[in-house]
Amino acid sequence: MRIAGSRQTASSPTCDPAASRRSVASPAIGSGSPRVGWAPVWTATLKPADRAALDPGIPDDLDRHPDVLVVGGGVMGLAAAVFCRRAGLGRVLLIEADRLASAASGGAAGALAPELHHLTDPPAFVQLARSSLALYRQLAQQWNATRLLRWAPGLLLLPDGPPPGLRPWPEVELLDAGQAAELVPDLVPMPAALLARDQARVHPLRLAVALARRAGSVATGVAMTGLQTAGDRIVRVRTTAGVLHPGVVVFATGLAPTPWVSVPQRLVKGHLVATEPVGFRLPCGIHLPGFGIGSLEYGGLLAGGTREEGDRSPQVRDEVIGFIRRRLGELLPAARSARVRHRWCCFRPATADGQPVIDRVAGLGNAWVSAGHDGTGLLLAPATGRALAAWIATGQAPPQVRNFDLARFARSG
Repeated sequence: MRIAGSRQTASSPTCDPAASRRSVASPAIGSGSPRVGWAPVWTATLKPADRAALDPGIPDDLDRHPDVLVVGGGVMGLAAAVFCRRAGLGRVLLIEADRLASAASGGAAGALAPELHHLTDPPAFVQLARSSLALYRQLAQQWNATRLLRWAPGLLLLPDGPPPGLRPWPEVELLDAGQAAELVPDLVPMPAALLARDQARVHPLRLAVALARRAGSVATGVAMTGLQTAGDRIVRVRTTAGVLHPGVVVFATGLAPTPWVSVPQRLVKGHLVATEPVGFRLPCGIHLPGFGIGSLEYGGLLAGGTREEGDRSPQVRDEVIGFIRRRLGELLPAARSARVRHRWCCFRPATADGQPVIDRVAGLGNAWVSAGHDGTGLLLAPATGRALAAWIATGQAPPQVRNFDLARFARSG
């Protein structure tokens, strides 16, 4: 849900890494966050077959000795499973405690705008995001999935004018007030904006369905409850569906699963709304730190992407919805009277420095983790999944994810 904005930081308790041999139990691990309040607009647009694909249940022939076990059925876990299969890593099993994309992945706004992170995130993040968007294009072509992506420019508003020293890079264009008004006539006068033309939007649940159909064996309603290690390897994973004996484990549970992975992390709540049809269509996605607006297929607007640090309640808050409606009307006066059709909240998994973790688990030779993407899981999923699959296949960390290691927290501490 985060749209090219700054990320506040906080930390949570850390835990011991894996030891030489032990058996550890914990509460069920799955989606990694409270259930969202109300239903995202995406749910209402799914076909019955797509809904079934997101919650297939437990297969009768559940593979208890998969070559690769992916724990977590958000877009990160699904992408990891897909690319492990594409890399020829053997039988892949994905387990999810709830239904697929039940947490942040299914409640996100769906913006894929890597260029709008140029001012707020490190170069390694932007490069990974760019490669991920290119992978999305390839997958859509290979799968003949014409509805998977909607290509549209992204417009980053600069209400105080261009920052001192701003130098537009090749992928963006700096617009003045007149150019911004010509591009989006319904937008309130804006002194400047940055336009990134080759960006996209994705329907989060349609994406999850497309990935699930290529992810190998998928089991929903199955939570990990513990694991056993021998030396530097996971040898057993206990779940609510019984014991599994995987060759490799990928943790993709949003928040990194404690006590096995030590990361300073927390959940960040955010709200979104979808309006009734408004009578006009935006030619681009509109972005501000902590807020975004985009057009929906049926003619409504999607708005929000707020950040409520410390609020762990799954309830939709009326005062936040009121703020989103006011902000929408301030930016697009023609939308002031738009009625809200859907309102919901979800929880973004975030690390202390605002950057994701993509790494091999410390002390374990057959376990990897992808966590803490803070609203950018949809954006980074393909490139992250491909990098994890390559790492598992070769034993070497791909250069594009080396900046997202676990050890950075110890170095900065």
